[in-house]
Amino acid sequence: MRIPDDQIAEFRRLYADCYACGLSNPIGLHLDGFHRRSETEIAATFDPRPEHRGTVGSLHGGVIAAALDEICAWTAVLLADTMAVTATLDLRFRRPGDPTGRYRLIGSLGDSSGRRLRINGVLEKDDAVVAEARGVFLATDPVGALWPAEA
Repeated sequence: MRIPDDQIAEFRRLYADCYACGLSNPIGLHLDGFHRRSETEIAATFDPRPEHRGTVGSLHGGVIAAALDEICAWTAVLLADTMAVTATLDLRFRRPGDPTGRYRLIGSLGDSSGRRLRINGVLEKDDAVVAEARGVFLATDPVGALWPAEA
């Protein structure tokens, strides 16, 4: 069962403590603004905080990796209607990330085979690609098992 667009925020409350998307996690990334851009692509935003810095003047690579992993997982939720876990995640860092300002995350759904979903993620700032991810995610539970049909 597909989560209705106007109820994505309500579904997120199930994961309020998630490190990447949970808004209640005090040390989390607080990714926000999840929405479908098309039938094969979703987007979200990320506003880094000082604790997400790596070396002076850069966004930590592990934070970038976590953000990309999360947009890929949400791509499975919003486009394939399934919860999913990461099987593989290949990262390509294109340029250092600035530790300030707003980033945009884009996830796109590729092909699938059985439980395997191929998903791509991109982290952009000011229309420049900072990092990209390609991953295989394993479908676990249908979204409908967590999201009541009457919602």
